[in-house]
Amino acid sequence: MIEVTHQPDSRTQGLVVLELEPASTPDLARLLRLAIGTGDIGVIVDLGERRDASSELLMVLHRAARQLRMLGGRLAVVSTKPELRRLFDLTLLSQGFSVYASRDEALRTWA
Repeated sequence: MIEVTHQPDSRTQGLVVLELEPASTPDLARLLRLAIGTGDIGVIVDLGERRDASSELLMVLHRAARQLRMLGGRLAVVSTKPELRRLFDLTLLSQGFSVYASRDEALRTWA
């Protein structure tokens, strides 16, 4: 299941939150393309309790971050698991998008 939430207030205009609870990476990729294509320039992907990430998921996040940067936007990833946040650091993906321990922390950066 992927939950999609648009943030309604003006400080987060153009922000979409995608919550990834066991869902397929191709579904996430499709929703990211849709969000970027419709002009959402800020995207938060909430990985929730997920402990691991496939190379396919890492590539999808990398591509989305690159596309958003080219449009003047940004991607943030939320993971409650420190081992997954460390993976983003080890792969240097955290240089292309911000990684947070909670959705609230990620949303505060949009203020």
